[in-house]
Amino acid sequence: MIAVYQGSDYFEAQLLTGLMERAGLRVFLQGVALQGGLGDLPALGHLSINVNDEDYDHALAIVQGYEKGDYALEDED
Repeated sequence: MIAVYQGSDYFEAQLLTGLMERAGLRVFLQGVALQGGLGDLPALGHLSINVNDEDYDHALAIVQGYEKGDYALEDED
C-alpha cells in the first residue's frame, strides 16, 4: 500500500476516494476516526488515501486531475 493523498478535508478525501473507486481502484481511506479528536490533534494532514502499489500512477492521475479542475461541475446559466 502506498499513500497517494494526504490532507485534512474529509469531504475532499471522500470525493477522491469515490472517484478512484469509480475508476475500479481499491482504495483505503485512513484517519477518518481521528475526525472526532481534532481539538486534541494537529488539524493538518490526518487523512490519507492509500492504494495498492500497482495502482499508484492511476490514482495519482485522478488526484492531479481533481486538482486541475477536471472533475468540476459546470455552472448552468
